[in-house]
Amino acid sequence: MPAIVVPAGHVALVLLEEGASSFYLEIPMDKIISLCLKPRKYLLFLGTCVLGVPGRLARVRGGPRINTDEVDLDERGIYYYVAAGGIVPAAAIDPDVIKVTTNSEVSSEPGTCSPSFRNQLEERDFGCLWSALRGEFVQGSEWFRLIVESRPCHDEDVKTLDDVDDVRNGFLGNHLLYSVFEPREVVVLKTPNRILTTDDVPPRHHRALSENVEYPPDGSRFTLQWLVDPGKAVMETNTAPNNCDAAFRKCTIGTGSAVKPKPSDLLLHYNYGAAVVKNWGKNIDVLRKCTEPPRPSNLVVGPSETKHRCGTTTRKRAPARSSGGDRDGRPTADTGMLAESEGEPEWDEDDVMLFFLVNTPAARERFRKQDEENTQRMERWREDVPQGPV
Repeated sequence: MPAIVVPAGHVALVLLEEGASSFYLEIPMDKIISLCLKPRKYLLFLGTCVLGVPGRLARVRGGPRINTDEVDLDERGIYYYVAAGGIVPAAAIDPDVIKVTTNSEVSSEPGTCSPSFRNQLEERDFGCLWSALRGEFVQGSEWFRLIVESRPCHDEDVKTLDDVDDVRNGFLGNHLLYSVFEPREVVVLKTPNRILTTDDVPPRHHRALSENVEYPPDGSRFTLQWLVDPGKAVMETNTAPNNCDAAFRKCTIGTGSAVKPKPSDLLLHYNYGAAVVKNWGKNIDVLRKCTEPPRPSNLVVGPSETKHRCGTTTRKRAPARSSGGDRDGRPTADTGMLAESEGEPEWDEDDVMLFFLVNTPAARERFRKQDEENTQRMERWREDVPQGPV
């Protein structure tokens, strides 16, 4: 197998191996240290966010679990996320097939939302959760139900999370954050979660709170984290510093009739996974090749569209990015890593997340049951059709 060449100051986290190639994250060590006090646990958390299934961290392929409480990482080291139950690339479900058989759940134009949804956010969030500025809404959308049904919910009750305008599927952020959530330069880390405790995250950036808001009294944290270096406007105004925690309207947290649910852990972790794939993903083409050749030749994928998200994927098809990187010249996950056939669309981070979303054990079982129900329905229909010559 060709060796993964890890540049200085980075580590690699291998998420899936197929033949002689690997899909992995190439992560700056200084970025890990700025986001988590337990670097190994952070790698384990990333693997869970991207693949959507529990697993262990190892130093060799399929190897034993390593101690994630230790804080050291080997520069240029290669780590492996070993998923429980595994992903079976040879039988991988094509995300584009799912796209044309799953109805879009959002009809509003980008930057709009239903009045009731907006009102719920303003009642709970008061303003931007991470600053004293006015808040713009950020909402999830398109594959909402597929995500909720396929991702492990752990301790979160998502049985009633069935409406895209649910207050758990959005939050308010200031105008600067509004512009960087969509390109996934900044994310929200909810702790405690199944991997990380609140103490594993650096202490919150101190800010003065207005009399109307407070941090959750149960000690949970919704921490704003930059996966790229903040822009000049953010640095100069200090309106969205790294590791700043969300504060909510006082009457909506704790107990009482005015309490409102907070942003969904499941959706936030999904979006965290998509963001790290975009910024640090390598060899995405390994995944796309796993879905060939079952894609129908007449498959038509819907038009490209973008909407603001909390934790769900919205962009279906993005035009190929230039090799120069993003709008600020920073390298992206696509830079120099895809070798697509002429005329075939590139996969972006949303395609990667959808690939794993529909290939988890839970999703496979759901699709198996759907196929079984469809077969039984067809058999019943055949039994009801009159036999013999017409």
